[in-house]
Amino acid sequence: RNMCALSDLKMARLLDLIDEWARDNGLDATVGPPDRPPPTRVEDNPSLGLDLASGAIRTIIWATGYRPDYSWLELPVLDRWGHVRHDGGVADHPGLYLMGMQFLRRRKSALIDGAGDDARDLSDHLAAYLR
Repeated sequence: RNMCALSDLKMARLLDLIDEWARDNGLDATVGPPDRPPPTRVEDNPSLGLDLASGAIRTIIWATGYRPDYSWLELPVLDRWGHVRHDGGVADHPGLYLMGMQFLRRRKSALIDGAGDDARDLSDHLAAYLR
């Protein structure tokens, strides 16, 4: 909960700085009123476990964090630097997609508020693949 609150605060500060810059440079007439997302909601008692033996889990999404390490990935999709070859998150292997990578589709792709836009962009490709 605290991490979400801190992330929300950091994003709000950045947006405030941008708005202040627009005002200081006489641009507030050309932009709309400040647009702020609602605070991130976290359930009071979130589930912290899954029954992996039930068979209900068919897909695992592995979040690698800030230092990419794909040594576990046994597919021929890595370039000579060890990075997954992809075009905007669509990897060189059918059914393999990436999210949250630096500059995946836009500057904010690796940030909390950037994944939603990337997911929307990839959803059409993913839906077509699943048909």
